[in-house]
Amino acid sequence: MLETRFTHPERFTKEQVFKSDLYIIPKSKDLGIVGLSEIVESLYLSRKVLNNEGKPASKSQIGTIFELMFNVSFGDISDKTSEIYKRKPFNRTKALDFLRNTIIYKDKKQ
Repeated sequence: MLETRFTHPERFTKEQVFKSDLYIIPKSKDLGIVGLSEIVESLYLSRKVLNNEGKPASKSQIGTIFELMFNVSFGDISDKTSEIYKRKPFNRTKALDFLRNTIIYKDKKQ
């Protein structure tokens, strides 16, 4: 077995790369890349998402997971989250409001 492992190492290296089947429409008016960055910023500010050391995850750690999960690229997540704060105050949580209203609408339909 060891001899085979040394002569054919490619058979024993299984580097798994996660590839999500989920996509976000990047420029969607309700939930695009900036909308996802609202969610990332909210989770980051809550300090309730922990890393493998049990400490609050950084904004870039949370952003990286969202990039993998939804097949998007934020570039620099701080640039995207700064776009949130450039919005008018009543429009800062546009994506979160959209998601909230979606749940309220479904609840009313039942």
